[in-house]
Amino acid sequence: MVSRTASQADTGTVNRVLRILSAFAARDRWPLNELARELDLPRGSVHRLLKLCRPLGFVDQDAEGLYTPGIELYRVAGKLAAEMPINRLAGPLLQGLRDATDETAMLVLLSRQDLRIFISDIAWPSHPLRYTVPLNQLQPLTWGAAGRSILAFMEAAEIEEAIGQAATSPLNGRPLDVPELRETLARIRAQGYATSYAERAPDMHGIAVPLFDRAGQVRGNLMLTVPHFRFDEAEQQRHLGLLREACAELARRLGWR
Repeated sequence: MVSRTASQADTGTVNRVLRILSAFAARDRWPLNELARELDLPRGSVHRLLKLCRPLGFVDQDAEGLYTPGIELYRVAGKLAAEMPINRLAGPLLQGLRDATDETAMLVLLSRQDLRIFISDIAWPSHPLRYTVPLNQLQPLTWGAAGRSILAFMEAAEIEEAIGQAATSPLNGRPLDVPELRETLARIRAQGYATSYAERAPDMHGIAVPLFDRAGQVRGNLMLTVPHFRFDEAEQQRHLGLLREACAELARRLGWR
């Protein structure tokens, strides 16, 4: 339950908005009536405040009409990366992957309402040539192991919507090859992981293993990137085993297993 403190301050707009945003920490999808009842506020007032939050990106509404956290709320949390529980729990695992491979290890998370991904945390190797990308920047699901390892396990309608966005390559702007994407997604579902080469960065190989929550919903992945001149196909199975172990351990730490 969302904690409530009865006071005269409850009548203030700022107080009410903060209570609404705090409600998303307890539950990430709210029907309007249930949210108003949970906060013990008039339905009309909650609806008005939600409408004020939406243009700023702090609140969104899904296809079923339920209210969800907006991307700006996620981005504000992302800026406090060190305080994100999943980053704290994943950090040592990323460092372990980096140390075992001497390559870049990343935690990639799904922003489901935006049908995009963002890199939440990175463990950098000592090599000067490595995969570099800004944290918490939204990227398409349709390119590279980072996105496709997640997209393959989403709902069919979500896959079609992501394809319909027709995002061009973040590397060179080439159009999306939809038949190739569908074949790749089917292969990823069958094998349980994704690989890619030079889809998001030149001469970079990626390998990603998806991360699932307790309900079986894909939430992100752990992945490694390797520059082509250091890539050894014989090492890929070892890397895959390390990623699978790290994903299983992260799911256990999060209570998702």
